[in-house]
Amino acid sequence: MSAAPPTSWHETRRTCLAFSPGGHWAELERATEGISFADVFHVTFDDGRPGDDGIPGDAGIRRYHLCHPRRSIRRTLLNARQSWQILRRERPELVISTGADVAVPILLLAKLVGAKVVFIETAGSAEPTLAGRLVYPVADLFIVQWPDRLARFPRAVLAEGLLL
Repeated sequence: MSAAPPTSWHETRRTCLAFSPGGHWAELERATEGISFADVFHVTFDDGRPGDDGIPGDAGIRRYHLCHPRRSIRRTLLNARQSWQILRRERPELVISTGADVAVPILLLAKLVGAKVVFIETAGSAEPTLAGRLVYPVADLFIVQWPDRLARFPRAVLAEGLLL
């Protein structure tokens, strides 16, 4: 059993971590390793795995489930309504996400409540993702994991290593 890495940053702002379960969660978890959050909540969708979304972690973290858009306009509008309700209730100051589509409405709407948006483009896709292309214009910090993505996202910051 390996020891947890030492905490190098304590984030005091109310923070929303928005992600799809699986690889996107794994990348986000790795990207935030070493950060302790004073007030954090998760926004994702229920992927049908047994337990708490199949996402390990602190049972005390507030977790909200959104409708998965599945590239349907009706489902995307439902997701946006749910996202707006969460944002109005929680009032995050910071939203961090690795995508995917389930996180796009909350990231775009977060700007309306004054939150800072950090988006980490997944390394698991050969091409820039739809989520990344939609969020890039509003992101306060946009992080890419492949040098060639800087051509598509010129304001992006290159991560020091892959998060996969």
